Amino acid sequence: MILYIEKQAWDYPQTQKIYKMFWSVEIIYIDHYKNIFDKHTSWLGEEKSIILAKLTSPAISEAPPGYGHTSRAYFFKTSLGCVYSGDYCFLKGAFRTDHMVYFVNYDEIISQIDAKITELQNPHPSQLCSASTSKLSLRSVSHLSPTRRDEASNEIWFYSSDWSDIQGMDKISGFNEIFIPFFEIYSWVNMEIRTKSGNISSLLELWFVPKNTEIAFSLNPQELIARYEHGTASLAKRLESINILLEKWFRVGIRLLPLLPVKWYKEIYSVFFTELSEKLPLEKLSSSFASGLLYTRRDYKVMLKKYPGLDILHYLTLEDDDFYRESREVRNWFYSEVKKLDKKCLLCLEK
Repeated sequence: MILYIEKQAWDYPQTQKIYKMFWSVEIIYIDHYKNIFDKHTSWLGEEKSIILAKLTSPAISEAPPGYGHTSRAYFFKTSLGCVYSGDYCFLKGAFRTDHMVYFVNYDEIISQIDAKITELQNPHPSQLCSASTSKLSLRSVSHLSPTRRDEASNEIWFYSSDWSDIQGMDKISGFNEIFIPFFEIYSWVNMEIRTKSGNISSLLELWFVPKNTEIAFSLNPQELIARYEHGTASLAKRLESINILLEKWFRVGIRLLPLLPVKWYKEIYSVFFTELSEKLPLEKLSSSFASGLLYTRRDYKVMLKKYPGLDILHYLTLEDDDFYRESREVRNWFYSEVKKLDKKCLLCLEK
């Protein structure tokens, strides 16, 4: 493995921490991460490497309507690329290499998030938690107990895992110890960490149980995990991690996505849904989402060109919402079954 370091990223604390982890590997200093990350290098046989960079573009983008919890929702990025290698993952079409980029200027990213929150809502002082919000001291939030929201409240959600598996990379990135305390400041602002990892040690090592962060586990039948989700935790390990976190009073959600249109999907998923009902205390979950496999026009064309032999791509068609996805008949069967499992399950990106 090679550790690439942007020259402008060298002085940041996160860079120094990660550098100490990988001091023995080959290190190459670069001017800009895109000089490596945006180049087609697979023909060189280069293995997956880490790039440390400073994020200079906007960290925040608006989530599409119907994506999840609320209409006021945003993605934010602290990394690009994934430690795992899912066959169907849209990141394979979005990025040219398998390298992982860690943006190390966490303070500046947090400032952007804080500015967005201020822009969206100028809260009454009574709505703030007891910690000062001018500058966050990591230990200052250990005693906080934000007021819970009801469904009618005007809450805001930030999704952290659209460009990478944050939890799967946390032992290197140190994301949790920085961002989870930050999101405890405001009682109406939430963060989702979505993952296919079963490694929850960094969560259990926190000095408090976060109230404003939901750990959302993507789940699929083990047969399909083994076939398409290479390097990820097994279904059994993910279910074990969910139950441990629930016992510790963490907010946990499940993401039944993407539901894959494989041959014999009804038989495979019927067994899977039964397993979930038997092994999870569904009533304790904070939320559940479901969605079929879908791509934008651009991502689908790129994926089909790069992976013409990937069977599930050929089960998709261009639907009237301008996504390539399973047929309405297939989706309706999936959604009927997930509603039996959890009648409060949200259907993502569906009319």
